[in-house]
Amino acid sequence: MPTLLALLLLIPLNPTGTASEEANASGGVLIPEQAAFEVEHYSLDLCIDPEKKTIAGSLTMRAMLTGATKRIALDLEHRLSIASLAWNGEEARFEHEGDRVWIPVPASASVGDRFEVTVVYAGTPRVAPRPPWKGGFTWKTTRDGSPWIATSCQGEGADLWWPCKDHPSDKPETMDLFITVPSELYCATNGSLVSNEKNADGTRTFHWHISNPISNYNVALNIAPYTVLEREYESVTGEVFNTFFYALPEHADKAEYAFPRFLEHLRFYEEVLGPYPFRNEKYGIVETPHLGMEHQTIIAYGNGYKLEEDGYDWLHHHELGHEWWGNLVTCRDWKDMWIHEGICTYMQALYMERTRGKEAYLKTMRGTRVGLQNKGPVAPRETKNSHEIYFRLSGNDIYSKGSWIMHSLRWVLGDEDFFAALRRMAYPDPKKESVTDGSQVRFSDTEQIRAIAENVYGKDLGWFFEVYLRQGALPTLVETRKGKSLNLAWDTPQGLPFPMPIEVEIDGERQRVEMTRGSVTLTVGKDSTVKVDPDDWILRSKPRRAQRKKN
Repeated sequence: MPTLLALLLLIPLNPTGTASEEANASGGVLIPEQAAFEVEHYSLDLCIDPEKKTIAGSLTMRAMLTGATKRIALDLEHRLSIASLAWNGEEARFEHEGDRVWIPVPASASVGDRFEVTVVYAGTPRVAPRPPWKGGFTWKTTRDGSPWIATSCQGEGADLWWPCKDHPSDKPETMDLFITVPSELYCATNGSLVSNEKNADGTRTFHWHISNPISNYNVALNIAPYTVLEREYESVTGEVFNTFFYALPEHADKAEYAFPRFLEHLRFYEEVLGPYPFRNEKYGIVETPHLGMEHQTIIAYGNGYKLEEDGYDWLHHHELGHEWWGNLVTCRDWKDMWIHEGICTYMQALYMERTRGKEAYLKTMRGTRVGLQNKGPVAPRETKNSHEIYFRLSGNDIYSKGSWIMHSLRWVLGDEDFFAALRRMAYPDPKKESVTDGSQVRFSDTEQIRAIAENVYGKDLGWFFEVYLRQGALPTLVETRKGKSLNLAWDTPQGLPFPMPIEVEIDGERQRVEMTRGSVTLTVGKDSTVKVDPDDWILRSKPRRAQRKKN
């Protein structure tokens, strides 16, 4: 069962960070020079030298001009040097200042034009200080001394190792990767393997094609002398697609044991949320020298095969969940990152309910409750970059508080409406459940999640989202006993409306009590045993009881 410690392992431990980390943040306010174009395709051709710990190659971007601008900007960390840059095949001027590349737009270019930029570059990429929380390249070795390499860059963006438009609001529709490594190694990355060819110089080039839109931080290299395990999997749609486990040779037996159990996780997600979104490519799990990450179609797994007796592994389960919450449904601004992390964390509690029963579900939620900070809104209205939402504002709350918000939303809606809404949050249009042409992938935000819940429920939920997501403090339930009367009243930040219903158990009998005006008075026996919210459905501050009044 996932513990608070397990959840905390998924977030940064430094609450403030450094100025350099802030500079490396992804997203934030989209500058005009990047708002003026949309990426359609990336092609990354890269040679990896494990001995020197260097990379060299080129990135070609195809894009469309969507606004008038005299220059555009790409992102590429200053550690990497650009040898040349071309616009539509012709050498072009550029300025590489800090971590940004400025490229003049030809005077002949017009809004609506498609163009191509090729950047030839090389260098020693940043070594990840503490992957996956502080990203970069991880250069390790296997038991026999072979290279074991991985990239991770969620917080910083892919510009740590290849030129890109580093903003969550723009995904390429497709991407190709041509990765050259020493011939004894295997490169596992996103998408589908097109070719794997030996070269005369003792290297091998892997060509992988990504046929669905993908966030740049989800593009990941995983390089080692992997043993490749393969299984066919039948989706809930009836389609059969290939799943892969790329394991270190010394752990092949452990991977063989874990693989079918991990596919049980996949079955759970499909049954609750709808089909696996990337059936036209693969579902891949790759053993990594860091804990884990949700890289699209190639989940990074570094939890040491610590499966519980029933086959549950919290790390794999969480990262797999991001194929829906993060990869299928993506926040276009990091201010809505709770959609990725909070709903995904909640799915783990639902899995406990599915496999171990209701009490296990409630126990999981109570454990998740311990670390709430409530220092700021989980979903601020203002644009945020990855550093701000992760380090400065929400921290663990985008995980644990986000999960509790879903838990309390379930109480409000009831199971039938809640699970219908949850599936629509993943696939708003049921027709998209049968699609794998890329159009199933979409951007979302807090207001869309609210609208979906309201549409299913048939009632306004503005009060719920305002109190729980738009500001930090929790509501408090004030209980007052006087003789045979029990008064319950919500005390909310800034006096916000909060008609949250509550469950009350009186002498062993439970009832759902509506509080349409934020308070209610119940008649109870003088000596009645009363329990308010006995199963802890409501996200609230510690209960506050007014002094019991005498008759």
